[in-house]
Amino acid sequence: MKKWGVLPLLIALLVLTAGCPVPVVAPEPEEPAEEITAALSPVKGWLKLELSLPRVTYQPGEMLRARLSLINTTPEAISVSTRTSQLFDLIIQGHGLSGRILWSKEKVFLPVITPYHIPAGERLFDVLSWKIDLIPGEVELIGLAELIDLNGERILLKTTPLRIRVEGAS
Repeated sequence: MKKWGVLPLLIALLVLTAGCPVPVVAPEPEEPAEEITAALSPVKGWLKLELSLPRVTYQPGEMLRARLSLINTTPEAISVSTRTSQLFDLIIQGHGLSGRILWSKEKVFLPVITPYHIPAGERLFDVLSWKIDLIPGEVELIGLAELIDLNGERILLKTTPLRIRVEGAS
């Protein structure tokens, strides 16, 4: 009977984490296949955050695919961790939506320490998708890296705002 006591917990963890993205470690990308618009955070603790979009004009109902990259700016590998299974998020400003969380608002993340290892000069990245549900106009996106633990210090990284335009349906 005792051996089955853990099974419901494992099933619940699998259900909760199904669909949660796993960031990928990769070297600096070579020339992009399409035009990329990017915004960066200031460097903190040898890390910087980059938000990049393939374009800046969208229609309501379209999918916006934002790439967030945590970049190791040192010549040595570093290890960091977060206190949840979430690493990245997107924030929107404008249209009276100041500070609205976009990507994670309907997702569940585990409250667990999650370690990440980033080799020298490389990046840890993920692509966050969001279906545009805004009226036409201009808004700003901000990339966010959840609080990162690095050598006992907690670091919050936010990119500068990246302006996008939502056009009326054609």
